[in-house]
Amino acid sequence: MLILVLSCVFSSVFAQFTYEHLEVDYAGAHQFRDLKIIPIRAKPSFAEANQQAASLNNVMSLAQALATNQAAFTERTDARGRIREDVNILTFENFSDQPIFLMSGEVITGGMQDRVIAQDMIVNPRSGRVEVPVFCVEKGRWSGGTKSTKFKNYHEASMHLRQVIDREQSQGAVWEEISKENRRDGIRTSTEAYTAHANSPEYIRRENEYLEFFNQKFMNKENIVGIVGVTGGVVMGCDIFVSPDLFYREYNNLIYAYIDEALTFGAPVSMTEESVKRYMDNLLSNTVMQDRFVRQNGKMFRQGEQIIHITTY
Repeated sequence: MLILVLSCVFSSVFAQFTYEHLEVDYAGAHQFRDLKIIPIRAKPSFAEANQQAASLNNVMSLAQALATNQAAFTERTDARGRIREDVNILTFENFSDQPIFLMSGEVITGGMQDRVIAQDMIVNPRSGRVEVPVFCVEKGRWSGGTKSTKFKNYHEASMHLRQVIDREQSQGAVWEEISKENRRDGIRTSTEAYTAHANSPEYIRRENEYLEFFNQKFMNKENIVGIVGVTGGVVMGCDIFVSPDLFYREYNNLIYAYIDEALTFGAPVSMTEESVKRYMDNLLSNTVMQDRFVRQNGKMFRQGEQIIHITTY
């Protein structure tokens, strides 16, 4: 009996994000031009397997927190209150009574230069000041300039840039990727800013066409916890969250990553369902394969033994 109990505990703790508790809904996929999105659904057992994360049901997204002034980023300062030239660290404070989820790849504008979050984090309610690792995504500016010093949410970076952030962890590699993407998209910017895409009417027009198609496609579906994105003959990426609630809070921000990837690097979808299934089998079949696949192709964010978010490319 003890062996059986321990076996059940092991399965619950270590098989949280596998086919035991998840299914990929190929029939529920939606496609627009060069982007196909396939939802990942939680089985009834998923919530039980992830019950340690129940406290995150009221977690707030960064976009929501900044828009409602319930949190703020500031530049680091020295003992005399002077701004330090610290490109890769910002100070963050959660003023609310809810935890806030910061997702790697989220771009924020303002301050002395635009930045991108370098790793997933959960910031506790009434946190006080905490340091957040970031990368610069605006190489040619270090001043308040004409921009507000207040940081605002932009949206999630493309899948290529997210991968560089997660895998390379290098400021130089981030700047190189931004330069490459700006060139591919015909974006001209005096400060080499990733966010200069927002100043291109043609790029925004094409982006909005995708957004209008995908914005409501996966909303109000209670058991969706993730998505798989396909363009051309490849899986561009996959994001899975610990709960439908967290997925829905991040979806409006996250969908930009998949759309921008399709706009910059996309091609007509030619990948078969069987090929996508082989990719997902590497991720969801069992924990041994999952750990190996994520180490090679993405990242996993945990709190203790509890998985919160998996991203693969």
